[in-house]
Amino acid sequence: MSSVSFWVLTLPILVLATSAEAQTVDYTAAEQMFGEPVTVSATGKPQRASEAPASIDIVTAEDIRRSGATDLPSVLRFVPGLDVRRYGQFDAAVGIRGYNTALNPRVLVLLDGRQVYQDDYGYTLWSQIPVTLAEIRQIEIIRGPNAALYGFNAVSGVINIVTYDPLRDRKNVVDLRGGTQAQVYGEGTATVQVPDRLGVRVSAKGTRADEFSGNRTADAIDAPHVGTGSVDARFRVNEKAQLDIAATVGTIETDYYQDLGSYIPLENTSDSLRGALSVDTAIGLMQFDVYRNATTFASGGSQFDLAWKQDVTVAKVSDLVRLGSDHTIRVGAEYRRNTISSDAFGGEMGSDLFAGSAMWNWQIVPSLSLTNAVRMDVMRIERGEADIPVPGVGLPFGERRITEPSFNSALLWSPTDVDTFRLSAARALQLPSLVSYGLLYSQGPITVAGTTDLDPSAVVNYEAGYSRKLPGLGAQINASVFVQESDRTIGSPFASGFNFTPQGQVLALARNFDGSSAVGGEIGIEGASEAGWRWNLSYALAHIDDRSPADRLAEAPSVNYAEQNPAHSVVAGLGYTWRKLEIDARAKWQSAFADFQFDETMARTVAVEVPDYVTFDARIGYSIDEHATVSLTAEQFNSADIRTSAGRQTERRVLAGLKLEF
Repeated sequence: MSSVSFWVLTLPILVLATSAEAQTVDYTAAEQMFGEPVTVSATGKPQRASEAPASIDIVTAEDIRRSGATDLPSVLRFVPGLDVRRYGQFDAAVGIRGYNTALNPRVLVLLDGRQVYQDDYGYTLWSQIPVTLAEIRQIEIIRGPNAALYGFNAVSGVINIVTYDPLRDRKNVVDLRGGTQAQVYGEGTATVQVPDRLGVRVSAKGTRADEFSGNRTADAIDAPHVGTGSVDARFRVNEKAQLDIAATVGTIETDYYQDLGSYIPLENTSDSLRGALSVDTAIGLMQFDVYRNATTFASGGSQFDLAWKQDVTVAKVSDLVRLGSDHTIRVGAEYRRNTISSDAFGGEMGSDLFAGSAMWNWQIVPSLSLTNAVRMDVMRIERGEADIPVPGVGLPFGERRITEPSFNSALLWSPTDVDTFRLSAARALQLPSLVSYGLLYSQGPITVAGTTDLDPSAVVNYEAGYSRKLPGLGAQINASVFVQESDRTIGSPFASGFNFTPQGQVLALARNFDGSSAVGGEIGIEGASEAGWRWNLSYALAHIDDRSPADRLAEAPSVNYAEQNPAHSVVAGLGYTWRKLEIDARAKWQSAFADFQFDETMARTVAVEVPDYVTFDARIGYSIDEHATVSLTAEQFNSADIRTSAGRQTERRVLAGLKLEF
């Protein structure tokens, strides 16, 4: 987006801030009032997590601290229904209800509602998300499609990382860790406040470690490292208007496992700038949000020599209106401009997206509510140098227009104070990545090509859920079952197998595969006692059937989701607090599945069996005083190394830490 366009979008926001009135969610006050976490991720409307019209799990700040983790995948690994596949120290793929794969494109990841999902390849670079663990208030995991609120790619689910509000919450923390694999981790968070007027939080983190052993290439990065920084300033203009300005930077250098089934050296830098305004007006709570994400990607390894710059600019506006005591309506509009610049994309490839959305929540009676949400997305894609013929294909590039609807609908019934039933239906759309739409790259006899002829994948999901509070045990039972249908799946150029052109060239072309279906669910119980005990136990099932012919999937095992999926998993946790001492242990069993790896002797990607495994994590922490805590964390302490993917085996990690809070 040009600078003129940017100011056209932001000036009205600044003008409104001087004359209008707004307020945002006070999570702390809401949690104290309701005795449970509050979320806006399900509908855009603030509500108790137990009343959300979706299957949602919330990982709290206390959960994160007690995990002893130094990265987000290690935190998410023990959430029911999530599959975390670790390929290296700073490389992991996270899936929800199956369909996980290296560079997983089906989970939309947000930081305070801002997209951190990478549009170039359609994945999330988890270690480079610019947030420290100490500034996270909660992580909201929505299982199942939620595209009516978030748009394309929220097909398996949404993960929204919510940070503390610097205007209301003072967080001043230094956290230092060190341990095996020569790992060093440090993060710092500082907050400055002018009471009831201004809050500014600055944070930074940095980490490095020796890479897990095995599976080395000549250009492997043996000591990967990550660094990020952010600043978030929130200003209360008046009693009803709040302005938020945020900026982030990040860099990572590591090996990364891509969907060909091999490691590439990755150097990635990113930055973002965001301005958001909430205004409580006579016509409802209006929110304006403008942000820009920029990424520079480079991989100069022996396999591929690729580099590009990718930018996305997003402008959103919404209005949340309460009509009487029973109806809440939210309407919104969004514009997105996405570009990727490189010779491999004909100079520049871009897309423009316009979307309109609406949500209606009706409290039919005190015990029964209905939520309906719809969204329409209209997108245009164009590529520079579109008239380039590809041997065996012809002209794969051209202007493409896509118009698709999404919806979410849910009925909640609470016949008693402790029981809640939920029925829901949803439709969402997964877009091919920019690489799948427009890449054209040749090296020796191999040509790798995307195509704008690719179709999106439409996902329809039906679900039933039940939760019951058990006050006598201080516990709650949650259960969900789902049935899901995908009309087609998408293979990137590197993941779709090789073909030979009439001229004898090897062609790797992005393509659509036949659809698939999935059934499954989760059931779990968690609780805590006044005596200091806390515990949880859950089981998750995700069974997938692919409709593509077996011989076609054998050529492209990274798209063979039925074989790639660990159908069963069990998670358990037990913790105890006694005075200044905390002890927590977590365990997970996961069934076998088939990941994939590039076989150089056969010159193709092949399936690799990953046996079922059990992993145990434990942390012990001791509070020296109200400011200082020492800890010892052991990840995977039951085994020195475990195969959790087709990549390098995951090694035991032991870390000692010192945390200072002011």
